[in-house]
Amino acid sequence: NQLLRCDASEFEGFANCDVLAIDNLDAIAGHPAWEACFYQVINRCRDGDYRFVFAMTHKPDDLVTSLDDFRSRLQWGLMLHLPISSDIEIREILRRRALLNGIDLSDEVISYLMTHHARNLSAQMEILRHLDGASLSQQRKVTIPLVKQALQEQNR
Repeated sequence: NQLLRCDASEFEGFANCDVLAIDNLDAIAGHPAWEACFYQVINRCRDGDYRFVFAMTHKPDDLVTSLDDFRSRLQWGLMLHLPISSDIEIREILRRRALLNGIDLSDEVISYLMTHHARNLSAQMEILRHLDGASLSQQRKVTIPLVKQALQEQNR
């Protein structure tokens, strides 16, 4: 997790942002310095009427934390469960995201991506970002040959 590579004290000032968004926050569970830091950040956000949005893989009740108060703060506010997207949904999300970027992904390209690469949404979106850049820089339409070339270059 990228967050754990930083020093927890670097985040103390972020409580004064209008909106603070953190992905994969449950990765800090079991790291006392990080739990204490975000316990304080959540308190300051709430006291200052700032917004704090976070995503986690696990429910707060399922986390093993060093600081029980940290786990309790994770239960404040609205919690939404977002189910894992099916292959059909991932295909449609890819198609729509590509169209927003001005890319017309063919069914063949989407099938190739789903067959030859990780079938989770975050991995597919990362691949799409890379393909968007490759398509723009090479002034080429996204085709299977471009996909193969761009991803091969990325993996070097």
